[in-house]
Amino acid sequence: MKINQYKPWEQEEVKSLVNQSNKKLPILDIQLGGACNLNCIYCDTPKYGLPCSVNLSSIEKLMNDGDIRWVYVCGLGEPTAPANLKHLKQILQWCKERNIGLSMFSNMLNVDKELLDYIDDGTLHVLFKLDTFDKDKMAYLYGQDKGDIILRNYQALKEVTHAENGVTNLGASIVPTSVNYNELPSIIDYCMENGIFPLIGQLEDAGSCSKIFKDLEVKEEDLVKFRNYLSRTYGVNYEMPTCPATISGIHVTNTNNIILDKRTGLSCPWFWLDEPQLEVIGNIQNMSYDEIVNSVLKYRQSKLLDVENMEKNIELYPFGGCGGNAKQLLRTYLDISQKRH
Repeated sequence: MKINQYKPWEQEEVKSLVNQSNKKLPILDIQLGGACNLNCIYCDTPKYGLPCSVNLSSIEKLMNDGDIRWVYVCGLGEPTAPANLKHLKQILQWCKERNIGLSMFSNMLNVDKELLDYIDDGTLHVLFKLDTFDKDKMAYLYGQDKGDIILRNYQALKEVTHAENGVTNLGASIVPTSVNYNELPSIIDYCMENGIFPLIGQLEDAGSCSKIFKDLEVKEEDLVKFRNYLSRTYGVNYEMPTCPATISGIHVTNTNNIILDKRTGLSCPWFWLDEPQLEVIGNIQNMSYDEIVNSVLKYRQSKLLDVENMEKNIELYPFGGCGGNAKQLLRTYLDISQKRH
């Protein structure tokens, strides 16, 4: 039994998207507001009061002018929280009209028929939170006693899972912690049995998690044991897939700023597994698509020597964080940058 690839991160799709980043950026990576309907103890972005002030007309203009193939919605808060949902559904409508895929991280606590229909028709692809099937553990990890709703929604998602030819429209975002470590094999088995891609991302020492990181952290040797379980049971050498938005995205904040990882110029900083260091290079309300791309590439060029040194000195993580394993990601980034010059 092979692990299905999550369609937005399918290897050939990633290669195609990343190879375009020499001249254009085909992904919009949009942060909605900070609102969330859970209160996870390991939340890396606990900024629940930040509003969703994304200028939708500017987003639509970029979708029309920018050869956009995907929209990613990954933060700040929960895309389906009431304060963000109107924006999400408008963007989904535009994506469907333009045959653009939308991928989002979500706890799917507020899943409704409209969202399920977008999943079913191929517009919406979801990486949904799945750390445990135990309602008491859910209440502890997620800060809300919503286990019955969450378990019911897992069933609803199974009904709209489409896994064909080794590719699936749904993935489960799994964060190994001291709380759920012993349950990880059964979670992986569930994903494999139901055609869901298991996204295993290491705990990030950022946000609320920094206060309890040492208590929740799974030691590297135990993560290696878990990797060995995957290899032994399913015959795979599991690697965190590269998220193409890290290299090929225009990252837009909830206030319309365009941000980059300050250290590298990449479009998303979360692969570092620590508190983000950000550089603001403009605002979508007063920049065209071409101006944004040129500004991103110019900043990246100024960081190339730094990135070369980072790649040489960083070690491979057992799994890696959101975006990919840092060393592999930087290597891919450097390969693409060298082709540009």
